[in-house]
Amino acid sequence: MRANTATGKTARRVLRPQDVLAPDEVGPLDQLDMSRNEAARALPDGLVCHRILAPASRLETLGQGIRCRELVLDGSAIARIDDGNQIIYRLSARACHRLRILPADLRAGIVDLRDCLALESLPRGLSPAFLDLEGCSALEALPGDLVLRGGRLNIRDCALIGSLPEQGSVAQLDIAGCGRIDSVPEGFRVTSWIDIAGSGLTALPPHLSGVGLRWRGVPVDARIAFRPHELGVAEILAERNAERRRVMLERFGFETFMEAAEAEELDRDRDPGGERRLLRVELNGDEPLVCVSVGCPSTGRRYFLRVPPAMRTCHQAVAWTAGFDDPAEYDPLIET
Repeated sequence: MRANTATGKTARRVLRPQDVLAPDEVGPLDQLDMSRNEAARALPDGLVCHRILAPASRLETLGQGIRCRELVLDGSAIARIDDGNQIIYRLSARACHRLRILPADLRAGIVDLRDCLALESLPRGLSPAFLDLEGCSALEALPGDLVLRGGRLNIRDCALIGSLPEQGSVAQLDIAGCGRIDSVPEGFRVTSWIDIAGSGLTALPPHLSGVGLRWRGVPVDARIAFRPHELGVAEILAERNAERRRVMLERFGFETFMEAAEAEELDRDRDPGGERRLLRVELNGDEPLVCVSVGCPSTGRRYFLRVPPAMRTCHQAVAWTAGFDDPAEYDPLIET
């Protein structure tokens, strides 16, 4: 599939699941679509293509000297992208669970590596506008020379990462679930919002004063984020936005709220951990808040677990938390 000499336009090609791209078919192509292709394991060396689509394919490597503007590998078997392959605009490799190696000269402005579970490090010299690393649970650190160019940095649930870049600027920063990140360097700027749920931040630094706060996507204020003890039961019950109210409940604490709100007791019984109680509070514009209070027989600690509002007994509620739809099937010999 070569360029059409009459029109000057490059061709589009779709590979069937059983097709392999021959070495002499290296383009230039406008688009190569090998979605769900089960035959090809690599691309021919020197392939030139505007857009390469290989999601859910068996592609393991790219080959050498590949040049493209956009490369989409989501859910593929790709394990490495070697040096010398040029991706100019966008690399998307979501849920590529085998991907471990990226090219040292990666210059794409949009890099989406969400849920690449085997990825332990990033190449130096990255300077994308948008970098999405959410769920890269093996990633231990960001490159020391990483520079973000005004878009978005998403490292949600990258629990091993302990620090942010010293320099750079983004509109949006998501560090939810990054419990080791407890500061934002002065040279790192955020202009729109920062999601801090489950991070180590206890306050915003002065250079980020006025930046919007989010809690796993829900806009919140500084009291909800950092000073939930200042909230009151009446304020929580009066909150009209259901998502925001749920965050307020989470931050305030279910046990504290249930006691202060004088929750209705639906059921009470005992198990090896001690007394269990099923409690309910009505919420305006939302489903009722129902929690079961249980004790740990090993430690003696008590826990409040939120359960669906249809629960009517403690046993039914605890069975649901253990994954049983039918409470009659839940009959543990020993509970820990």
